Amino acid sequence: MQVLGWLIAPLRLVVLLVHILVGLLLTLLFFRFMPWSARQSIIRIWSRVLLMVLGVRLNVVSAPVCLPMRGMLVSNHTSWVDIFVANSIQPTRFIAKSEIKKWPLLGTLVSSVGTLYVERGNRHMISKTNKEITHAAENGDLIGLYAEGTTTDGTYLLPFKSNLFQPAIDNALHIYPLGVTYSKGGRHSNVASYIGDMSMLGSFWQLATSIGLTANVHYCPIIPAAQFSHRQELATATQEAVSRALGLDVMAAETVAQVLRGV
Repeated sequence: MQVLGWLIAPLRLVVLLVHILVGLLLTLLFFRFMPWSARQSIIRIWSRVLLMVLGVRLNVVSAPVCLPMRGMLVSNHTSWVDIFVANSIQPTRFIAKSEIKKWPLLGTLVSSVGTLYVERGNRHMISKTNKEITHAAENGDLIGLYAEGTTTDGTYLLPFKSNLFQPAIDNALHIYPLGVTYSKGGRHSNVASYIGDMSMLGSFWQLATSIGLTANVHYCPIIPAAQFSHRQELATATQEAVSRALGLDVMAAETVAQVLRGV
C-alpha cells in the first residue's frame, strides 16, 4: 500500500494544485456577484472534492441535529484538513490564528470565504474579534471555533480556551460541539496531523502518499449558550461534550505548561 501511495502522490499533488487554483479563481472573481446561498453550495462541493483528491473518506458517525446550523461550531483541532471536513457538511466562517493568512495558496483561499482572524495572546484584538463574531451571528452565519488554540496529534484534547465564547453568551447562540478524528484500517492515524514544526508542503506530501485515510465526524447535542452566565463554564461544558464523543482525555493545565516549557 505504501508503494502505491508513493506512485500516486505526484498525480494527487498536481490535481490538488489545480483544484486549489480553481477555488481561488471562483472566490476572487465570482463570489462577490453571488448570493450567500450559492457561495455556500460551492464551498461545500469544493471541500468534498478536496477530500476526495486527498484520498480522505468522510465518515459521519453522528450527524448534526439539524441543518442548517446557526450559531457557533466548536471543534477539536488536529489538522488544516479539519476546516474542509466541517465545510463539506456546512460551510462555516472559522475563527483562525492570523498566521494562516501566510499559508501558500490555502491562506488566500480561506481568507476569501469569510474567515475571521484573531491574534493569539493579544487581548485588544480578541475584543475586536468578538465584535466580528457578534456581527456574523446577527447575519445568521455559522461561526467555527477551534477552542484548543492549537493543533494536537488527535490522541488527547487540550483545555478549551474561553475568551471567544463570550459572544455566544451575549447573543444566546446555540453551540454545536464537534469531534473529528482520523483513522486508517479502523485505527487512529497521525497522517493528517499538522503539528510541531511540520511545513505545509510536508503535510501535503504526507497526505498525498497515504492510502485509506478516513475522517470520522461526531456532532454532539446542541448546547444553548443562554444557559450559562460565565464563558468558562460554557467552554468546559463544550469541552466535556467533545471529550465524551471521542473518548479522549483532556490534558491537565499543568501538563500543558510542562510541554510548552519542554520539560
